[in-house]
Amino acid sequence: MNEKSDILIVEDSKVFAMGLNLILSSGQNWGSIGLAADPLRAMTFLREHPQTQVVIIDISLTREHDGLTLLSGIKENWPSMRCMILSHYKNPDYIRQALELGAEAYLAKDSAPEEILRAVREVCSGRSFLFGETIPDALRQEILQGREAAGPAAGCRLSPKEKECLQLITCGYSNRQIASAMQIATTTVDTYKERIKDKFGFDTIIECVASAVAAGLVEIR
Repeated sequence: MNEKSDILIVEDSKVFAMGLNLILSSGQNWGSIGLAADPLRAMTFLREHPQTQVVIIDISLTREHDGLTLLSGIKENWPSMRCMILSHYKNPDYIRQALELGAEAYLAKDSAPEEILRAVREVCSGRSFLFGETIPDALRQEILQGREAAGPAAGCRLSPKEKECLQLITCGYSNRQIASAMQIATTTVDTYKERIKDKFGFDTIIECVASAVAAGLVEIR
């Protein structure tokens, strides 16, 4: 990671937010680290700081606005902004919904500091870090249930170029980087992504990645 990454922490617990800030500050020479206590402040911050690369979001924020709603709003307004959930909840419905909304990572708050740092580095580098280690294996399988069955079937229908594109996406390549690596136009990359989503039957590319990784069709490198 050559460039410094600007980060926003969205957390209503001042103590936890300060602790997370200290963890991040001790582990990497980041750019700026912003703090927001609720979704409304977070959206205001992002409008004023659209260069923010990563948003770390708690699910339980306010009665009116939760972290998943904020995640949806961020992805709608800034599709390339990368988001990770850091929550007490290990509810499969929450995790599944977060991935469907486009989250690049989901970690529980009982994760070790070094794991949180590793996840943030991965997400900042453009890669996905789907689950933290404290998410039980059985729960991961429950979340991915149905995707493993869909993955191989969809994988059989992928063309070699589509599979190559999906592997590069899994490695965190941007559209421009994929286009350069595959020697195609960026518009063709978009076309491949739409075909991949159609064949997997998912609405987001991150769901395709999760399914393909679970099925062993692609590797996280």
